[in-house]
Amino acid sequence: MAADGGIMSVRKSAAVMVRPDGETPNGFYYLSSLDQAIPFTIKTIYAFNRSGDDLGDVMRKALAKVLVHYYPLMGRMVVNSQGEFIVELTNKGVPFVEAVANCNVNVIGDVRVPNPDTTRKLVYDDPASTNIFDAPLLTVQVTKFRCGGFTLGIGVNHCLTDGISGMNFVNSWAEMARAAPISSIPFHDRTLLKTRVPPQISGPYDDVVDVIDSSNMESYYQKEELISRSFHFNSKMLEKIKKMALVEGNLKNCSTFAALSALIWRARSKAFNMKPHQLTKLRIMVDFRQKFKGLPEGFFGNGVTTVGCVCTSGELTEKPMSFAVEKIKNAIATVTEEYVRSKIDFVGLYKPQLTSVGTLVISSWTRLAYGCSDFGWGDPTNFGCGDLARELCVMFNEGDDKNKRMAVVLALPESVMDNLEKALDEMCA
Repeated sequence: MAADGGIMSVRKSAAVMVRPDGETPNGFYYLSSLDQAIPFTIKTIYAFNRSGDDLGDVMRKALAKVLVHYYPLMGRMVVNSQGEFIVELTNKGVPFVEAVANCNVNVIGDVRVPNPDTTRKLVYDDPASTNIFDAPLLTVQVTKFRCGGFTLGIGVNHCLTDGISGMNFVNSWAEMARAAPISSIPFHDRTLLKTRVPPQISGPYDDVVDVIDSSNMESYYQKEELISRSFHFNSKMLEKIKKMALVEGNLKNCSTFAALSALIWRARSKAFNMKPHQLTKLRIMVDFRQKFKGLPEGFFGNGVTTVGCVCTSGELTEKPMSFAVEKIKNAIATVTEEYVRSKIDFVGLYKPQLTSVGTLVISSWTRLAYGCSDFGWGDPTNFGCGDLARELCVMFNEGDDKNKRMAVVLALPESVMDNLEKALDEMCA
């Protein structure tokens, strides 16, 4: 048993391999160019207020059942003859760790705001893994707390899932734990998103524009600690921001997402003290499942692409907020099935290397059904990402339809984060 020190102490058992409770395919599993562009691990933490004495047994047995349907998560990453990532299917299972914490589950706080120490204690990392090729595609840790609550810590390779696919997996696992039938059967044929021959590219794509750091922003990351913080917006604040977004522009209406994205983009650019001529880029994650006619319900894979908005810092911060909102709204409107197919061809052909300098990436988690992950002891009371890339901003819903609230979580160097808070206060005053 290994022990972690600090305020929260967690004892982890040795990992056991949970194998599928049934036959699964062999061979190789195709990954689209969109999948291959994101070969890193996403960590998430679910917190529950209660459990049972049979917690570990229930979670392990249900995992064995659900892996029959989500078998690619047991594979290993390899490279094919074309130099592309592909998954070699195995039935060896996934590492499963049971752990015990010395405190109540509320000690972990709001897991939407990543804490490296908390993530290290609640999400299992295979110590034998040194690269993507020997790392498990999925790891699971179930931690029981003194109060009876528990956390589920998951690490999954982003090549295999986006947020919706990952949530479908967890919710299917929860259904298995409750002895309920799976409500969404995963569809595994990713060749529907295969690169066309010959490629048919209709760019350009602002989300891959290279941004030169003429404002010395990189120095903040080199000198200061990266910290995560959340900002909360109640319904009155959101309405005020939407009204601000329509001042002096040609828009008659806009979404809460577009208005809040514009606000954060402007405030973050100010927080970095960008020079007026500094290019600043906003990349928006867009789910294209409903726009892609040939993609069946239950598609398991990355059904998201990005669109981009680029301008100078001077334009962004000196022009009315409607300038940014209009760019965001127009960019999102470009996402059609043909845009997605062209983007797949572009990424497959050029394999663009995305840099984070001067870039903000916004991902909305407002539609993820994490409130449906009931393993038999109630829905999770807390859910969040275990870590954040330095350019990433995540939006969460708070409240309900009648009293809409939103939370925005991002990571920045400490002094830049302080500047961001001041900029938001000034802009929302």
